[in-house]
Amino acid sequence: MSADDPGVARDDGAAIPLTPAEAQALAERVARGMWERDRASQALGMRIERVAPGFAELSMTVRGDMVNGHAICHGCLVFTLADSAFAFACNSTNFNTVAAGC
Repeated sequence: MSADDPGVARDDGAAIPLTPAEAQALAERVARGMWERDRASQALGMRIERVAPGFAELSMTVRGDMVNGHAICHGCLVFTLADSAFAFACNSTNFNTVAAGC
């Protein structure tokens, strides 16, 4: 997605062009809706730092129960953080998708 393509809303499969402000507002609404149902990301203490059409930045504080035998964050938790950020970015235009379709 480029700066010239602010994103689209999808309603019953129809693409509706949006202004940049509308696309941003949509991305924020979608993120709030997804967050309300994302018990896994919440349980791990993730936070949505920024979201925009096609973009999401999440953070997570590594707790003591998240470290492996080398005293660093377990790789599966790093991957889970990346997977959650990817999900918020891919779904930011309100078109339900999973990694296989993004």
